[in-house]
Amino acid sequence: MSKKLLILTSDTGGGHRSAAEAIAEGLEHIGPGEFEVQLLDFIADCTPFPLNRAGQLYRPAVTYGGPLWGWFWRLNDGPRRMAILLHLFTPWARSRLVQLLRQTMPQAVVSVHSLSNYLAVQAVRGLDRPIPVITLVTDLRRAYASWFCPDVDLCIVPSDAVRQKALACGLSPQKIKVVGLPVSLEFGQGLREKSERKERLGLKPDLPALLLVGGGEGMGRVLPIARAIAEARLPAQLLVVAGRHGSLRRRLESVDWEIPTTVFGFVDNMPELMAASEVIITKAGPATISEAIACGLPIIISGAIPYQEDLNAAYVVETGVGQLADDPGEIVNLLREWLQPGNGELDRMARNARRLAQPEITLEVARLIAGLC
Repeated sequence: MSKKLLILTSDTGGGHRSAAEAIAEGLEHIGPGEFEVQLLDFIADCTPFPLNRAGQLYRPAVTYGGPLWGWFWRLNDGPRRMAILLHLFTPWARSRLVQLLRQTMPQAVVSVHSLSNYLAVQAVRGLDRPIPVITLVTDLRRAYASWFCPDVDLCIVPSDAVRQKALACGLSPQKIKVVGLPVSLEFGQGLREKSERKERLGLKPDLPALLLVGGGEGMGRVLPIARAIAEARLPAQLLVVAGRHGSLRRRLESVDWEIPTTVFGFVDNMPELMAASEVIITKAGPATISEAIACGLPIIISGAIPYQEDLNAAYVVETGVGQLADDPGEIVNLLREWLQPGNGELDRMARNARRLAQPEITLEVARLIAGLC
């Protein structure tokens, strides 16, 4: 009989769901057929209207209110202040989550979202038998206090910096495991021949591919950057991923592009797109950065959510896997330099990324979770 696992996530950005899917993939790899994994969008499925629509407000809130967003989280990024906010939020979702837990009775609950950790602990307390609660932190360097509930059974973190924050928020050292951020095992296959990957995607096999993404929500200055690259007529082809941002996709598809350009909406073949590309241009989302590193793919960070992602951008520069450039013209200048014949910068950054890549992270995370099921 398979073991049931419930993963609490939310489609506020693409990173939470990516981590949840990587966990499911890792569990299937270490124990084929042994685990039945259910992903639950706890905001959409457990809260009443209008709270259940909050996930849809994430992109516009961050895009148009970035400084205010950063100020709000900086102001409340402490255990006591965050506990007050979560005390107001969790009652709206707890009763529905308790109902779902009683229906499914999983062997463990995993939270991959900063707002579902206290919620999961409180919901489990309403059951007839104990169920382990596991937190997987998906922020690389700076993690909100809401990630850290001292009552969880295990907290898996991606870095020593996040471990220090967990300790400061009251977690016992025995509950914290520094492992990394899991990504799909398919990203570890990204070092195969790029020309073959390009041909499979219908791309020009001998032309460098520039992959431009804005995360799952199509955030950031995707259209201005794409237009700047095309108008500069760089010797490359452009792959633009608009994510769930439907209006952005329609605007991109209406353009008469100066260089070969392919426009995508929300995709489920990101490992293949990364494996076919020479460089990725992205905001500083932790999942995309980790996936690119796993593929050995050089990175241009085109922006970062204030406070939430700024240290992720610094990490890319410090490790030598990419550069920060938030102006479209600056991005074009970087790409023009890197694409010059004989320039070895892309090769250098790719080697640095391959040295950082740790394909075993996903399997280690899966084993830790399986050990509590």
